[in-house]
Amino acid sequence: MGMRIKLSLFRRSIRWSLGVIFLAFFLFQVYVFIPVIHSPVDGYETRKGLVKSANVTRSWMEGDSDYHEIDLISTSGLKVEITVRIPSGNTTALPVAILLGGVGTGRDGCRIIPRIKNAICVSLSYPYYGKKHLDTLGFLKNIRAIQQTVMDTPPAMMLTLDYVLSQPYSDTQQVELLGVSFGSYFVSIPAVYNQKVTRIWMAHGAAEPHKSMGHNYARDSKFKFLSNIIAYWAGYAIGAQYVDPEKWVGRVSPRPVIMINAENDKTFPHSSVAALHNAAKQPKEIIWTKGVHIAPSRTEVVEQLTNIVLSRIEGDYLKRLSNHR
Repeated sequence: MGMRIKLSLFRRSIRWSLGVIFLAFFLFQVYVFIPVIHSPVDGYETRKGLVKSANVTRSWMEGDSDYHEIDLISTSGLKVEITVRIPSGNTTALPVAILLGGVGTGRDGCRIIPRIKNAICVSLSYPYYGKKHLDTLGFLKNIRAIQQTVMDTPPAMMLTLDYVLSQPYSDTQQVELLGVSFGSYFVSIPAVYNQKVTRIWMAHGAAEPHKSMGHNYARDSKFKFLSNIIAYWAGYAIGAQYVDPEKWVGRVSPRPVIMINAENDKTFPHSSVAALHNAAKQPKEIIWTKGVHIAPSRTEVVEQLTNIVLSRIEGDYLKRLSNHR
């Protein structure tokens, strides 16, 4: 009789424990996913707001260019940190290239470009204000900051466009957006909203951010299946589904899209790169290069991309200039 009672209590405690675990898991999922249940897309314009102030925090000359670090503040409260690089001595309006690079590059993106002569380069930092180096626990602790960054990056680029195109150094007939690596996920969105963008570039990028996250997370893992599940969960948790370029890049047409990918780039699965290429509509151009994924320390890759992009941007500008003479 006593054994039966003990067994009954044991079973009841197991059920209670499982119930508590399930409830905790459910509440955790609710906490994580509440901010990303609804799409932020309809709120992009409101979040962008208007440029309330543009504060130059630092100016200097380096090499062939003048640099200005500027903090933009929107009427919505959004803050965007940008760097404007202008060829030294320039007094005319030049093509504008707005660059969104990798996560660690930020507003310094324009500084790693080896040369620039007939274009204005503007690079911006992601509006992220959480911990910089994230492990698994750090990701969970900073989940709100990461979610906000994904939601705020398209409006940040849109606000940057508004500011830059209001400046006398901007030739509004040639406005280029460049998304490099992680930046390629976002770059087509502001182009859809702002018809003044004349062309976009997507360098070393891909579509399907969830799949790409799983690919990177599981690449060196012994538990690839579990790693893929965790990465997919993390992708949806930060709202990556709303910025997937597969949903946006086709809407840039009839303005041209140029996609540059490296043959030995292992950052993205080939199927995700193909998905990006297929989602873009004409006029589009696909350029394959030798080499690996871009990084600031890989100077030969940076120079290779710079030569491809700047030769086209500056060449088109000089051609247009000669036709007007």
